[in-house]
Amino acid sequence: MKKLSLIIFALVCALFSVFADDGHGYVNPTLGAFEIQNSTAIEMTDEVVEIWEDHVKVTFHFTNLTDEPQKVTVGFPVKWEERSGVGSHGEDQSIDDTPELRAKIEDFYKFKSTCNGKVLARKLIANARKNPGEYEDKCDFWFVTELTFAPKQVLEVIDEYNHGPRSIDDSIGYFENIFEYILTTGSSWANVIKSAEIIFHSKNIYLWPLNAKSFKNIEPTILNLENLCLEGISCSYPPASIFYDTKKDEVKVIWELKNIKPKENWKVVFNGYCRGDFPINWITPFLLKDDPVLDNLYNHRFLYLDEHRKYFEMTPYDDLVKTFSKEDFKAEIIEIYEGSFVRIQKKTEISKIYAQYLINSIYALHNYKFKNKKWADMFSQFSWYKPETSSISEKDFSLEENAMIKRLQEFR
Repeated sequence: MKKLSLIIFALVCALFSVFADDGHGYVNPTLGAFEIQNSTAIEMTDEVVEIWEDHVKVTFHFTNLTDEPQKVTVGFPVKWEERSGVGSHGEDQSIDDTPELRAKIEDFYKFKSTCNGKVLARKLIANARKNPGEYEDKCDFWFVTELTFAPKQVLEVIDEYNHGPRSIDDSIGYFENIFEYILTTGSSWANVIKSAEIIFHSKNIYLWPLNAKSFKNIEPTILNLENLCLEGISCSYPPASIFYDTKKDEVKVIWELKNIKPKENWKVVFNGYCRGDFPINWITPFLLKDDPVLDNLYNHRFLYLDEHRKYFEMTPYDDLVKTFSKEDFKAEIIEIYEGSFVRIQKKTEISKIYAQYLINSIYALHNYKFKNKKWADMFSQFSWYKPETSSISEKDFSLEENAMIKRLQEFR
C-alpha cells in the first residue's frame, strides 16, 4: 500500500491560539510589558490539563516553599496568528498591537481564572521580549494576574479558555492539524513539576488504537475508509492509556508525566494525504470495476477517478498481480486490516466492501473454492491460488485469522 508522503509546501490558512502552563514573571516597569523569570520561592507542585478540540481546563496547585508571605506575578502566553500565505507552517511575523486586536483576542479566548474558588482577574499585557529562541520569547501577549501566598500555603488555580489548532493544507491533498500545549513555561517555577496529567478528548476516533495501555508507538498511517485518505498521528510524549467513550463517541487519551522540568512541549499532530486517485493499491481497480456501490461513491467524491482508471487501463491488472507471491498477498491483507480495522472504523458501504474482500482473501489463502464468479475470477489471477475445497471451518484458520474474521464480520 502506498505510504504517506509528508509534503509541507502548504497554503497556510491559519487562525490559531495556544494553550499553556502559567509562567512566573514580572511586569517590566520601563516597558510596561511582561517578562518571564524563574522563581525560587513558589513551586508548581502538580497540574491536570484537560483538552478538548476547542477548549481547555487546567487545574494547578502552587506551593509557597518559604516561611514568608509571597506575592508573585503570573502570565499565560498568547501567540496569535491570522493570515494566509505560502510557506511551511507560516513565518514569524510581527502584529499590530491595537485595541481592536486585543478585543478580538479576549473575545476568542474567553479566558477565566479562579484561585481557591474565587474569580481571578487577568489583564492582557504585551510581551517584553521578541527574540528567536524559547517559546516565551516569541509570544505576543500574556494574560497576567497576581497570586498572594501565606507562608507554606498551597493555592489552587483553575484556568479555562478556548483555543484552536494550527491547520495546514495544500493544493495536492496534504493536511495537518496541530494541537500543542506549552509545557516549557511551567519550568519557570521552583523545583520540578511532581505530577502533570494531560487528558485529551479526541473526536478522531479511528486514528487511535482501541483501549490501549502503556504502549510506546502509534501506527504512523492508516487508511481511513470513510474519507478515502491515508491519515496519521504523532505525539511528542507517549500516552499512558487510551479509552473509547461510547456515550460521547470520543477517545480519551491520557498522558502521565512525573518530576518534569519540561524542555519539550506536549504536541499531537493529525496529518493526512487525500487524492482523487487514492488509495492506489492493487485491489482498488477491481472494486471500482466490479462493484457499482463503491464505484458510485468514488465517482461522487473525487474528480480524479477518470485518471485513476486510465492508469490501470495502461497497466493491465493481470500484470500487477503476477508479482504477488502468496506471502506478499498475505502481507498486503494484514497491512490493509491493521491500517483500517484494528481501530474504530465506521460502518459504511465502503468499509463493508473492504471487510468482505479481506474475509474472502483469508479464505482464498486456504484455497477455498468460491461459488461467486466475481471472487473466483479475481483470485484465479494469482498463480498460488488453487481452488480445492468448498468446506472450511474455524479450525482450518490460525488464531490470528480467526480474530481478523471475527472483527471484519462486524462490518457485514
